Amino acid sequence: MYNPEGSDNNNEYIEIYSEEQLNTSHITIRDLVSEDNVELLQFSTSSYYLIVEEGFNYSEINATILSVGTTIGNGLNNDGDLIILLNNSNILDAIHYYPEWGAENNGKSLCKINNIWSECIQTPGYDNTEYQIEYTIRINEFLPDPEGNDSAPMPAGEWIELYNYGMQVIDLTGLILKDDRGTELFITNTTTYSLTINPESFNIIYINGKYGFLNNDGFEKIELLSPNNQKINEVTYSDSREGNSWSYDKDTWHITKPTPNEKNLKKDEEKNSEIIIKEVYLGNDKKAKFGDNLRIRLEIHKGDETKEQIKVFIEKNGEKITKITTFNIEEKYSENTLTVPVQIFPNCNSKYKEGTYQLIATGLDVSANKDIRIEGITDNLCETITETHIKSSQTASASNINPSERQSSIKVYESESEKSRRAALFFFCLILILVIFQLNLEKWKK
Repeated sequence: MYNPEGSDNNNEYIEIYSEEQLNTSHITIRDLVSEDNVELLQFSTSSYYLIVEEGFNYSEINATILSVGTTIGNGLNNDGDLIILLNNSNILDAIHYYPEWGAENNGKSLCKINNIWSECIQTPGYDNTEYQIEYTIRINEFLPDPEGNDSAPMPAGEWIELYNYGMQVIDLTGLILKDDRGTELFITNTTTYSLTINPESFNIIYINGKYGFLNNDGFEKIELLSPNNQKINEVTYSDSREGNSWSYDKDTWHITKPTPNEKNLKKDEEKNSEIIIKEVYLGNDKKAKFGDNLRIRLEIHKGDETKEQIKVFIEKNGEKITKITTFNIEEKYSENTLTVPVQIFPNCNSKYKEGTYQLIATGLDVSANKDIRIEGITDNLCETITETHIKSSQTASASNINPSERQSSIKVYESESEKSRRAALFFFCLILILVIFQLNLEKWKK
C-alpha cells in the first residue's frame, strides 16, 4: 500500500508471506534511499507478516505486525520505488513498482496474484485471491429516525439502502455496516430479504432490533466494509428529522421523503402537503339544500408535516352553516382518498339566505375551497303546520266563522328542536294529569 486514500501518514504497509516462520530480529526493509530494521509489535501464527508505520491501526488484522518507525524507508514513493526485503543482509525478495500499475489514492493496493502484480482490493493478513470482489456498491439512502420505534423488527425501524452502480450481481454475504462508535451490523438473511443486489438496483439492509445503531442527533458515521474489514464506502451526517431519510444525489446528501428500493427524490422534487376537493355528491335533484347531509370526496397528500387534523365545513363571510367534520391524517408522505359527510343546518327559521357558499377543507397548513349553491329546504327535517287568519277582529269560535271570512292558509316550517320542545311539554302535562288523578284516587279510597 504505497498511496493510501487520503493521508499517506501511518497508512502505508508492506505485506510478506512466508510458509516458514521468520526470525524477525534479522529482518530489514530497504527502499531507494534508506534501510530500516523492524521491531516486533504483535506475534501471530499466521503466515502473513505486515511491516507498518508508527500509529498504523492493526487491531483487527490477523498477522505478525512489524514496525519500522515513522516511515517505511524514506516513505513509499507515490511516483514509484524499489523495495528490498533482507534477512541478515541476504535479499529475500525485491520489487520495483510504478504508479501505472494502479492503486493510486483510491483505497486499493498492489497485490501479487499468480505471480503478476496488479491493482486489487487490499487484504492485509489474508490471501490476496480470497476477497478480490469488485464491490460496486454504495450507501444510497438511510432512515436513522423513523416514526415509531427505531429498533422495531424489519421491515419497520431503521434501515440503510445500498445501490449497485456496476454491471455484475454482487453477493452481500458477510459485508459489514459499522457506526461511529464501532458497533457492527453484519449483513445476513436476518437483516435483508435478499443477499444479492442486481446491477443498477437497490437493496435495503434493516437494523432489525439492533438498539440505537444510527444516531438521531449529533454527528454519526456509517462505514460499509468488506468481509475482511476493508472500507467500501463511508457516509457522515448530523442531526436528522423524524420520518425523513438522508438521500444521495449528485455527490450531495439531503433530507427528504423516504423512497426505499426506489430512485431517490431530488431536493426540489419533494411535494408539500396538498388538499383537493374532487367531488361533492348531491341528491337526485343535483342541488344542495338546507338540511342536506352532503358527501365530500377529498384527495389529500401529506408531506413532511407533524400536524394531523383536517376540518371540513361550509361558510359564508365567516359564518358557518354546517357542523365541522374533523378527522386525522397521521402518516407522513402518504396519499389519501376518502369521502366525508358534512351536515348543513336545516334553516327552519329562515336564518340563512339562499345563495352561494364556500365549502372549505383545511389542515396540514394548507386548504382548499369550492363554491357551492344552496337553495331550498329539506322538508322532512322541518314539520309543516297551518295557521288560519281571520278577517274580523272580534272573538268567535271556529264553528261560527263563515268560510268566506277566512284567509288562505300559510305554510310555516317548524324545526326538529321546536317539535321536540313541544312534545316534551305535552308529555309533562300528561304526567302531571296522571299524578293528580292518582292523588285523587288515593283520596277517594280513604
